[in-house]
Amino acid sequence: MKKLVEDLKQLEDLIIRCMKCGTCQAHCPLYKKDLFEGSVARGKISLLESIYEGKIENVETVLKYLDYCILCGRCETNCPSGVKTVEIFLKGKSILREVKDLPVYQKVLLEILLGKPELMSRFAPLFHMGFKLGTKKVKDDIYKPIFKGIGERFTKGIKKRFFTGEYGGENRAENEKMKVIFYPGCAINMIYFEWGEKIVKLLNKLGVTVIVPEVNYCCGIPAATMGKQEMMKALLEKNYEYFEKYDTEYVITACPTCNHSLADLGENLGLEVPDKKFMDILIFLDKVLDIRLSSITDKKVTLHIPCHYDKDFVDDMTEYVASISSDFVSLENQSCCGFGGTFNLKNYDKSVVFSVDKAKEVESKEIEILFTPCPGCAINLTDGVMHVNANCKVLHPVEVIYEVIAEDVSKDQAKKN
Repeated sequence: MKKLVEDLKQLEDLIIRCMKCGTCQAHCPLYKKDLFEGSVARGKISLLESIYEGKIENVETVLKYLDYCILCGRCETNCPSGVKTVEIFLKGKSILREVKDLPVYQKVLLEILLGKPELMSRFAPLFHMGFKLGTKKVKDDIYKPIFKGIGERFTKGIKKRFFTGEYGGENRAENEKMKVIFYPGCAINMIYFEWGEKIVKLLNKLGVTVIVPEVNYCCGIPAATMGKQEMMKALLEKNYEYFEKYDTEYVITACPTCNHSLADLGENLGLEVPDKKFMDILIFLDKVLDIRLSSITDKKVTLHIPCHYDKDFVDDMTEYVASISSDFVSLENQSCCGFGGTFNLKNYDKSVVFSVDKAKEVESKEIEILFTPCPGCAINLTDGVMHVNANCKVLHPVEVIYEVIAEDVSKDQAKKN
């Protein structure tokens, strides 16, 4: 216990900035639902303080409340004292896990799912087959578990071949103007294959050669949320090592959480982050390639803004997506989607409430396309939309942009011929 107290005391400089003012209560999605102090940042910080002050010794209870967090970062963004809540929670969990480790089965799963990406890719057909055997198709590429014990969730299918297995390496543009690295992340690699495929093909058509890692190493966030910060560091180092091999200015992402981890959290962990610009695909299209498209669909659309989307570009991204449709409607409910990665797996009954609330607004406004530039959000929003039986597709804006660009390029080529 003495070592634990000493280790937690290292967080004191971060923790002491919390004035316990309670501003975080107004912004925490979980607290708004259950009004429980253990849900909010102030409560979690108080619990960590209580351990190193010797007031409590029950590590398991503190871990339980630290785990009960979507890690949306809204408390940190809106904190008047600038408390780095996410850093405190992740480092706090890592320290507490030295005393109370994960259950063996969770450690094994973590080591295989995150630590052995080559193995995961090799056995993709088996994962695909297992998924198909344990689910039933309900609509398009959306499935529901056969076994009720798994929950009433709707989900996209795991692909037979992972994205990096198909597009790993250098995808050359015919009329190359520049090169970029595209980091797909786990969700695109295994589930949203079509997002990655259309991003590569779109950039190729725009004269951008796209380098995709042959092996997708996770950004490390799932490991960190489970208290395995050293594993997160190792995964980030693997990615940074790969990025450094190429003389490119940009690393393009299509997952705000991955982007946040690669661009920001690595530095917080004391790692040397490559001197590259980590940028979301939509901002890259808008600010770097200057691709502006107006009213390319007449469907009624809206946009869910992911919690981890770069705050400096949220307004630009929103304006960019709004211009795509001649009938754009803003969502009144711009709360967190409730996914939170491992939070969804551990607290599905709480997680689904957020997506269903948002889906009800989508249904009431007769939205046809719900755009989101985040695969994690797309997973949970798809679940919510299916639960309320809304006649709405959850898409990445690139899926619509690609179809228009591809058609225009084909027309230009036909004219030249």
